[in-house]
Amino acid sequence: MDRKSIIVEGKTLQEAIKNGLEQLNLKFENVNVEVLEEGKTILNFLKKKFKVKLTEKTSKLEKNHTSENTNENGRFELNNQEGNDCLLIIPSKGEGKPVSIEEIIVALEEKEIYNIDTEKLKAYIKENKSISINIKDLEISNPVDAKVEIEISKDEMKAYMTIIPPKGGIMIKKEDIESILKDNQIIYGIDKDLINRMIDEKKYNQKQVIAIGKSPINGQDGKIKYHFNTENKVKLQICEDGKVDYKELNILQCVKKGDCIAEKILPTDGIDGMTITGKVLKAKSGKTIGFKKGKNVIETEDGLKLIAEVNGQVKLNNDKVEILKVYEVNGNVDHSTGNIHFIGKVIVRGNVRSGFKIESSDDVEVYGVVEGATIIADGNIILHQGIHGQNVGKLISKKEIFSKYMESCFAKANGSIYAEVIMHCNLRSKESIIASGKKGMIVGGEIRANLEVNANCIGSPMATVTKIEVGIDPEIKERYESLKLESEALHKNKENIKKAIELLTKLSKNTKLSKEKQAMLMKSKITEKYLNQKIESVHKTLDNLQHILQDLSNGRINVSSIVHPGVRIVIGNSVYYVRDDIKCTTISREDGEIKIGSYLGK
Repeated sequence: MDRKSIIVEGKTLQEAIKNGLEQLNLKFENVNVEVLEEGKTILNFLKKKFKVKLTEKTSKLEKNHTSENTNENGRFELNNQEGNDCLLIIPSKGEGKPVSIEEIIVALEEKEIYNIDTEKLKAYIKENKSISINIKDLEISNPVDAKVEIEISKDEMKAYMTIIPPKGGIMIKKEDIESILKDNQIIYGIDKDLINRMIDEKKYNQKQVIAIGKSPINGQDGKIKYHFNTENKVKLQICEDGKVDYKELNILQCVKKGDCIAEKILPTDGIDGMTITGKVLKAKSGKTIGFKKGKNVIETEDGLKLIAEVNGQVKLNNDKVEILKVYEVNGNVDHSTGNIHFIGKVIVRGNVRSGFKIESSDDVEVYGVVEGATIIADGNIILHQGIHGQNVGKLISKKEIFSKYMESCFAKANGSIYAEVIMHCNLRSKESIIASGKKGMIVGGEIRANLEVNANCIGSPMATVTKIEVGIDPEIKERYESLKLESEALHKNKENIKKAIELLTKLSKNTKLSKEKQAMLMKSKITEKYLNQKIESVHKTLDNLQHILQDLSNGRINVSSIVHPGVRIVIGNSVYYVRDDIKCTTISREDGEIKIGSYLGK
């Protein structure tokens, strides 16, 4: 006869057996229980469940039929003999497993029999023989109920609980523990779920944290948020091709008037804590912090921000914020400083090395030599020595340029340009270009000034080619020449497009064009139309600029000593080539022609 059998799991042995009985629809006394795997719990976390096998007990007929089987597990039965509850233990046979004390305890607890002397029961099982035991003989004479031990840490931030198992008595109840905690004044941070698990899963003699207080959280101190790099560290700039530009070090940090350069972050309040006994633990509030103001810095009315009062370099010196209107380099502008971009005046005590750049919203003053470098200033450019431009150096000023000498460089100024010696330079001035001083000479290059050019000597005895042009705004002249080049390029492109259209049109008459060539023909016609419109616009602008240039003829050239051959003079649209020395002269334009007159002075 087939017997019912099932393998089940549970957090506890009792829970596993109960699950199996429900699924088999049998009573405990009608099954044999075999513990396959014992459960395991570590620090209140269930690591392994109990696994048991429940098998329906055999009938007497089956017992006789299977008696020949030499291997049989031990088993037990609960019955009533002459009005007494008895426990029948039947030992195992052969290689069968002995009866489990855990199974017996579970069966007894189901019948609400708790005060069992487990040591005495173990002794009976160990005898490994059939025996009927009166339950009363297994009961402890003086049963002891389960109890709990409570321990509170010195700082009253943790409470520990240990359940002492019962000895023949009853298990402690949840409501009993609530009363015990109250008696110990534990009212905060109680882990009720953990306490319930300890009772349900009978976690005896395990010290567990069942209440935790809340530590206070102190407020954060106020701080100052700076809107600039306070460490003055180099920040290398990576170019689009991935290379590092070691000339752009970004050391200088410039601000404009009205910029917010720093602001206060207000302190925060703390959050109070609480012990497990309900005592409030006061938290500390954060500390406030104040600004340290330096030069050219103002504080807002609410005291929360620092504002730049002027344009310049912002710095943090000993926690003091200040703005310098002048940036001074005590040495050279080279790899140690990188390029300089400053909102304010720049003073360089040393040289400006080739390949470096200075940009300033004010004056730039250099005491050393400027090499093949670039200086761009919204104010004046003052060079105490001069510039050896090496044909790459540039000076661009929105005001005036002052230099002891200028050689092989490009310079452009909205105001006048002053130098003692100008050699092989390309200069542009919206006012005057003046070579004064002991030498006062201009040799080689191209000089353009809107008003006049003054010098002691222009050109050289070697007939060095020197072009002097006055009476024309350099920017207008540059624009005119740029448009002429653009016009030439447009005409060249138009000619190429025209040839392409003619070729494709000729092919279309002999054979059908492919889609690609049809698209090319259409695109070429659109491009031709665009070029015609562009050429018309450029020609119109060129005509206007040409009329302006023809009307400009008020400029003059003053030479106190000599003009050498090789000098080309342009005033307005009139040109004069000097073929012989001209001494002490003022050159101007009258009635459309250049006039060589007597020296009128500067």
